[in-house]
Amino acid sequence: MNATNVRVPSSVAHLAPFVEVDVLGPAEVHLADWVVRAGGVTDPLVGLGAAMAVWAAHHGHTCADLDELVQVVTAEHALRHDDTTGEVPLEWPDLGAWEAALRAAPDVVRVVDTTDSQPVTDARPLVLHGRRLYLQRYWVDECAVAASLRARAADVAVTLTPEAVDTLEALLPAMDETEPNLQRRAADMVLRNRVSMIVGGPGTGKTYSVARLLGVLLQQDRSLRIALAAPTGKAAARLQESIAAALAQPDVMAHVSEAAHRTLAAIVPTTIHRLLGPLGSTGQRFRHDAANPLSHDVVIIDETSMVSLPLLARLLEAVRPEARLVLIGDPDQLESVELGAVLSDLVEVAITTPSGPMANRGERLLRGHRFGGATPIALLADAIRRGDDADALAFLRSGAELDGSAIHLHETENPMTPAVLGPIEALLSPTLLQLRAAAEAGDGEQALAEAGAVRVLCAHRRGPYGAADWNRLAERWMYGPDGAGSAWFAGRPLLATRNDPRLGLANGDTGVVVRRDGRLVAVFQTGLGIRTFETVQLEAVETAY
Repeated sequence: MNATNVRVPSSVAHLAPFVEVDVLGPAEVHLADWVVRAGGVTDPLVGLGAAMAVWAAHHGHTCADLDELVQVVTAEHALRHDDTTGEVPLEWPDLGAWEAALRAAPDVVRVVDTTDSQPVTDARPLVLHGRRLYLQRYWVDECAVAASLRARAADVAVTLTPEAVDTLEALLPAMDETEPNLQRRAADMVLRNRVSMIVGGPGTGKTYSVARLLGVLLQQDRSLRIALAAPTGKAAARLQESIAAALAQPDVMAHVSEAAHRTLAAIVPTTIHRLLGPLGSTGQRFRHDAANPLSHDVVIIDETSMVSLPLLARLLEAVRPEARLVLIGDPDQLESVELGAVLSDLVEVAITTPSGPMANRGERLLRGHRFGGATPIALLADAIRRGDDADALAFLRSGAELDGSAIHLHETENPMTPAVLGPIEALLSPTLLQLRAAAEAGDGEQALAEAGAVRVLCAHRRGPYGAADWNRLAERWMYGPDGAGSAWFAGRPLLATRNDPRLGLANGDTGVVVRRDGRLVAVFQTGLGIRTFETVQLEAVETAY
């Protein structure tokens, strides 16, 4: 719905300029109107605050931080509209006056000085903490997460058997050549804490370390109940692959008993939603909660950067207080497509901040193992992780080629020129044609493998740098200048964009359309394996070249 279709009631007429430039939409206007009328509010700044609290939640923020709101809105608006000027012609209120107006509306705004130790829900839809304005439900979730983590932040005594100690030293020795082994430090941290975090960039050995530690724990206690989960089906499948690869290492085979090895190999990672057991189609209520907690002794969550604040709150409610919770992820990677950036916030209090209940309950792994220390992707990743844009660009422009791999940079103001498109088409076309052939043959497993062999990453949704245009290009490279001629076609790669408990699909699950018995069906890689659906069953999917 565009701005011209949004009706602005007279009670919030002051929001019209924000609607006209497509900053606010119907949801923001509707809630602001309700707040103003229900609370008998006369100050327009309260209505604007309500609208911006909804805007913040729709754009992945837990609250509207008044101190940063103008910059955040400007950046989001520029990104959505592919606008390089970064200008939004709006008049914003004085921050002091805005805060004062919110504090002077006690019927609709609850003012707090600290987080709540117990959930507080009342008729007021807004909560003001300093200059951060929350919708009540997200303030409750944030307080619930904080309270749960504080309660879990207690040391736990662990006495390993001599056999388990020997296994730990063999699989994760205290020294790595001539320096302390960070992976061992991470394992020791998990052993002595009920909640802990292992973070690091790609290939630093996060799941490698956890798989070995689980082997040690099962060596000591075969009855240990372990859950492995991730936010998406694809992440859960990757976790299973990582655990399987770790179990196949010769030193693991040599030092972990066959019985413990079998137990660990039998654990099937799943999505967090499936672990909790969703009730209904909304994915907001779950079978497991504080009253009906999970039975597991150890719960390990991978790709925590993608976990939203509400989902983390529900997870913490469901994990027994005496169980171990281990959060794994990369705080510099993809955040939740929903609400919050919980992993980066937790890293701040567990690793960066030297004091507080969560201090020293996180370990950051640094050395890259997956790519090797001198490959182009490792060197580029290091520069990006350091935030060194000059070094990253210099490396890209150098045309470095190491260990048989290379990075090629095309700098252009128009990526749609033949000089840029030609090499990219030459790179992608063979895989795209193999994808089409596998899909036409009805080979879902092979089609999924071909679809996952290459990805085009875009900074925008629309325009010459946008995913929509590059999806169309990839379709033409697969089918010819006129494309496939239909919205559904064999070889179309798919991405699920929201959780669908009805089908058992999770946000982020990837699939591909294949032809079977003369009709098109969709084959998805999910946390429960490869599944097939009729195309008419799919409601929230996008083309995902």
